[in-house]
Amino acid sequence: MFIEKNRYILCIVLLLCGLQIMAQRQTSSPFTRYGYGDLFTNTTVYNQAMGGISVGVSTPTQINFANAASQAFIKKESFLFSINGGANVRHAIDNGNSATLTSVGFESFSMGFPIIANRWGMAVGCLPFNSVGYSMSSSNETVKYLYKGDGGANQFALSTGVRVFKGLSLGANVAYMFGTTYYTAENEFSDASAFSTRKEQELKTHGLIWNLGAQYKLELKEGQSLTLGLTYRSGQSVGYKQIESLTSYFVSTYTEFQKDTAVMHTFESNTDIPMEFAVGVSYSYENKLLAGVDFGLQNLKDLSVYGTKDNKLESTKFVRLGGEWIPNYRSSKLIKRIPIRMGLHYADLPIMFESNGEFAQAKEIGLSLGTRIKSKHTQNSLAIAFDFGTRGNKSLANSLHETYMLAKFNVSLQEVWFIKRKIN
Repeated sequence: MFIEKNRYILCIVLLLCGLQIMAQRQTSSPFTRYGYGDLFTNTTVYNQAMGGISVGVSTPTQINFANAASQAFIKKESFLFSINGGANVRHAIDNGNSATLTSVGFESFSMGFPIIANRWGMAVGCLPFNSVGYSMSSSNETVKYLYKGDGGANQFALSTGVRVFKGLSLGANVAYMFGTTYYTAENEFSDASAFSTRKEQELKTHGLIWNLGAQYKLELKEGQSLTLGLTYRSGQSVGYKQIESLTSYFVSTYTEFQKDTAVMHTFESNTDIPMEFAVGVSYSYENKLLAGVDFGLQNLKDLSVYGTKDNKLESTKFVRLGGEWIPNYRSSKLIKRIPIRMGLHYADLPIMFESNGEFAQAKEIGLSLGTRIKSKHTQNSLAIAFDFGTRGNKSLANSLHETYMLAKFNVSLQEVWFIKRKIN
């Protein structure tokens, strides 16, 4: 009993520590200058290796925040703990200028457990909502313009799923959003006698968001099954506090000397969260084969992002296709128990570019692959995923374009914690 209590305490401490670690994560991409930057999908490395399919996918050994209904399938007397992280390398080209950017960090911490065996499950976790990370500059003979963005919002999420009758489960996610995003714009003059200026904007996000999910699992013959999933998030809003300041300074022999800093204004308001709807279907055959596809829509048009309606933002859609094949999950040889996961994904980005009077929406296309290594006798595992893709729209000359490689990892632990031991 003492050991089990310590396990609970350890997981709670790790989750709380995750709040601070996630606040330090970085995203490096000039595309994050627009709207909310990169919006995360709440998929795990398990899903990401298969192109991101998750809406119609459920497995008792994985926590799936993308569709809360899947928590109903968490196994009896089991406790799941998961950590996700990774790194990325991006090469961006804009109007003939290019740069290679890298970032690394943890992304999410979560744990799941059954409330009523094989009927009602629950998960809690620290998840990213969005991330901003860019640094851009331009200059002429007299002044250099610098633009930077950093930070984002996280979620402390509670997810629950209930099997209402055979095959059908319903679920809901409720999350508290928190985090700070920083934007900086500088005018730096080459004349040492001239005062340069730096405008800094600090946006602190706070508020509750929610979404709903459903899954229906149809058992076929010979260990085969078909799972249909739906998720829906209505258009919502959360609060934020904005603090703006203006600093004047001059630079002498590479040292900055500040003249004064003034807080221009501070106020609180609301920012919009986009509506999202997704459907997914997957086919599985015992522990040998899984294949699925997701399709979804997100409405960002006319969205107010921290008090600004950006007319360059557009509604988006996405398609994800992927699967998993395990040669022989019962084999005594490790190599035959290792799954092969692959997938493709396509998505519109919410950014509309203009070049010489022509308009085109940016797009993202990617290929993913990955695997998992686990013990034959436990469900504890290490999973990895790689994602190779492009962003932008090459139909517009000199518009922003990016190629990237993402490497993700996941550590999953599964323990049997709810058995009451008996001594005869």
